[in-house]
This record gives sequence, structure tokens and C-alpha cells, in this order.
Amino acid sequence: MSARRRRAMRQWVLWALAACALAGALLPTWAVSAAPDEEAKGTLDRAVRFLQEAQNLDGGFGGEVGGASDPGFSSWAAYALAAAGINPQDQSQQGGVDVYTYLTRNTDGLEQTTDFDRVALVAIASDTSPFEFGRVRPIERMLERQLPDGSFTQKPGQKQGWVNATVWSIFPLSTIDARWAEESVRRAAQWLLDNQRSDGGWGWGAGGDGGLVDTDTTGAVIQALNAAGMHGSEAERKAFEFLKGVQGPDGGFRATPTTATNSATTAWVIQGMWSAGVDPRDWETEPQPGESSDPLKFLASLQHPDGSIAWTETDDLNSLWMTAQTGPALAGLPYPLPPVPRKKQPPPREEDPGAVDSTQQRSSHEGHGGRGFQHADGVIAGGGGRGADLFSAPAPQSGGSTPNGDRQLEATPAEEPEPDRSEPRPVADEQGPGNGGGAGFGSGAEGGAQSGTVEGVLVADSGAPSAPGLFGADSGGSADTRVTLGLLAALLAAAAIGSRREDAGSGRPA
Repeated sequence: MSARRRRAMRQWVLWALAACALAGALLPTWAVSAAPDEEAKGTLDRAVRFLQEAQNLDGGFGGEVGGASDPGFSSWAAYALAAAGINPQDQSQQGGVDVYTYLTRNTDGLEQTTDFDRVALVAIASDTSPFEFGRVRPIERMLERQLPDGSFTQKPGQKQGWVNATVWSIFPLSTIDARWAEESVRRAAQWLLDNQRSDGGWGWGAGGDGGLVDTDTTGAVIQALNAAGMHGSEAERKAFEFLKGVQGPDGGFRATPTTATNSATTAWVIQGMWSAGVDPRDWETEPQPGESSDPLKFLASLQHPDGSIAWTETDDLNSLWMTAQTGPALAGLPYPLPPVPRKKQPPPREEDPGAVDSTQQRSSHEGHGGRGFQHADGVIAGGGGRGADLFSAPAPQSGGSTPNGDRQLEATPAEEPEPDRSEPRPVADEQGPGNGGGAGFGSGAEGGAQSGTVEGVLVADSGAPSAPGLFGADSGGSADTRVTLGLLAALLAAAAIGSRREDAGSGRPA
């Protein structure tokens, strides 16, 4: 290679490296954790299949299979599917509405800060703007509730910040590349540090030793501090020491030190580990012979053949909600999730006018070789591609023509069983992040119950704030698109410069 060509190549490389550095500086840093093992992937795959089959035709999800759609439960399900690589805009039953559209159509009942946090997180996972969602402006609503001390209230007009609302507000705000967002997150994170309990945990309420400690919230706070850039803090170390004391001999975690281990609490702790760079499989608490300290194995032990994950070993309350809460943990991802690209739509196929008699009704089933697994009137549409093995979760960017391709089921209306009202159960007004699982999804102590409220057994105090939240980013275009365009422009410019210099040296016209 001539000296001239070597100089041109060096210039090209420098331009490319500069472009990459610039693009990285313009984007938020997303947490990257170790990939889960095959067992966790299998557990997630079956859980995703269960969620997909449980979706209603209106796009929403209920707390149980066949239950009326509820925005709160639908947000949890959308986020779990996003953790598995499925953009919520692409998740629908055949002939039905996607879950993203369902959520944008049902924003009128949003009131609590964590409600707005939740839909903002869904928007970002869907690679859309969290500044506008249906008829609400989530980021604007949550910022109105940040107090001078940095904390966030759960409802407008309140004077006391809540740990839960503060944690969930950090998640979407931490993804926005703007100085005002960074300052808001910094103040919120500092308030959380100032309100850690002496035992190392956090409660869902006002913070400090004045409130009950809550394992779910402690796992969520660890994620929030790491989302705020406070990795490896002393507060995190103390929090993990606290968590060792609430782990059971089965590998699961208890919502409070005196309750049973459950899937939702365990998922929150696992996500805290992922955010801190701790592999749950390496988590050691000196188990006794025959016991396990691996929380991922505990989640797998609670999974039923249909893919659902129970709350506890003996309780299946709100199985859809519990299954959705475990999604990010099984996927190896903490909050907030990065945007998921939309799947590529296959090109339209030309119809053969003579293929179907005009008097016959065309079937809605369009599979091509995906091997089915259930005996019902629904089939896998798009299959897994010709000759593909059985699959569950759709692979991103697949339109059903490749192995592990897009999967849609023909909806089969199911009769909704009449609930047993002989023993009414209490319903939570507000909850913590996972509430130890099992508690109902409520509307708040000062308001009436939301539609779609699910009955459940309370684990935490009934005054705990609702925390089904989910995250946000810059309202500009897709992050991946911005990086690609910036890099492409830099590379083209570098190539042009190198070409001109080479042409000048050879005497050829530029």
C-alpha cells in the first residue's frame, strides 16, 4: 500500500472513531448485564407464550387469563414482552389491537405519578416519545410533582415525597439526554440516599426508619441509583447486605422479613443485581445442603406447564400479573429497558385469483411449516418458517419467514368464570413496585377503585403507593437512527476527503 493510501486510510479511521465517540456522547447509557443461561431463557420463553395467548382482542390484559383488560396490568405485560425483544406496537392477537394502541386509548384514568411513569416507560420500550402518550403528557405530569428536596409525590398537591414514586420517576427521566432531566435525577437519587434505613433497606413510603422496610422497593432503589449513575455506592453495598437477610432457603426473597418467598419480590431483587453487575447465579448466601441460593432457579420452580408463574409455591393469585413482573429479571435486564425496534413487515404477496373460489371464505390462518403445539381452533400464523421448530417469543425483525419468526394466535373467546364471592378478599388501594406480588391493582386511597381491580391477599400495608411503572427518552428520533445517520455522514465525509487527496497526488481531477 502506498504512503498516500496509508495516510488516507488513517484519516478515514480517525473520522470514523470521532463519529462513534460523538454519537455515544449524545445518547443515554443503557445498562448491559450478563446474558441469562439457557434455563432462564426457557423460563422466559414459556412465560412470553403464556402472556401472548392471554392478550384480549382489544389489545389489553387482565390480572388473570380471560379477565377484563386493565391499563395497569397491560402496562406490566407490555413491558415484560419488551424485555423479551417484542415491541409493544407489534404485540396483538390476530384480528385484534396491539397493546401499545390499547394503552394510548386508555389514559383517562391515569392519576398517580407511577401511572405516568409506567406509560412513559412503555413509550420508550416501544421506541416512541414519552412526552406524548395518548391524551396525556407523562413527563410533564411527573415533573409537576417533584418537591424542592428532590423527591416525588404520588399525587398532585401532596407535601411528602414517596420512595416509590421517586424511584419510578428516576427510571424514565434517566433516559433523557437533557441537562434539566439530569438535574432532576440527581436530586431524586440524593433524596433516596438520604432516606435509606439503618438496616440498609428502603420502604415504599416516606423513607427512613419511620416506614416499614420493603424488599421489592429496595431492589427497585438499587436499580434507580444505578440508572442515575451511582454505581457501587456504599448505599448499594448496605442494601445487598440487607437482601441477604431476607432470602429464603429456596433461593427466593421475602417481601418483608417475616413473609413467604414470592416471585414478584424475587424478580425485583434479581433486577437490582443485574443493574449492579451482579450475576444472580453467582449470588452466594452459604446455603445448607439441598438448598439453593440461585433466585433464577426459584422463579423457574414456580412456573406451571402453561408458562404462567405463581406468586408463591401455594398461591396462584393474579398469575398474569406475577408472570409479567418476572419478564425483565428472566431476560437479564434491569429498569429502564432500552427501545425495542419494530419488526419488519414482509412484502405483500400477490394473490392468485384462481387459487380460491369466490364463494368460499378465505381462512385467516397463514402458517407455513411452524409446528403447532396446542389443540384448539387457533394456529400459529407465520409459523417459524418452513421446517422451523416450535417456538414461542417472536424474534425481533422477523415476519414469520425465518426460524423463531413472528407468532400470532387466532383469538378464541373464552367464557369468563363466575368469581367466587363467598369469601371477599381485600384489595390494595396503592402498592409498592411488586407489592410482594398478589395484591390487587388499586387507584389510590383518596379515590375510588379503578376498573379492572383484581382481588388479592395483601402482603404489605394497604396504604402503599401503586408502583406499576415503566421509562422515557428524548422526543427526537430513534436513538439507533441518530447514531446510524451520524456515523454514515462522518464516514462519507472522510471517504470524500481521502479520495480528493489521493486524486490530487496522482494528478487526476478531483
